[in-house]
Amino acid sequence: MDLRSRSSQIVICGNSYLEVENCRRIMEYNDIYLKVKTFSGMVIEIWGSGLMLSDYNTEGIAVRGKISSVELHGSE
Repeated sequence: MDLRSRSSQIVICGNSYLEVENCRRIMEYNDIYLKVKTFSGMVIEIWGSGLMLSDYNTEGIAVRGKISSVELHGSE
């Protein structure tokens, strides 16, 4: 098994765009909060306002809106 294929990469462009590769599932989502779990077990919490998923597929997610903070947590 290639571990890189299950690794996640986070791309942040300013405070209005964020992309996460290799998401396993969306755990919680509304316009101010997004919580996703990656294949590696990491949990990513995104806080902001006007958050919208602009792309969601097997490769990952793209989030647009005003992003105020991003928190990374180990396996939950």
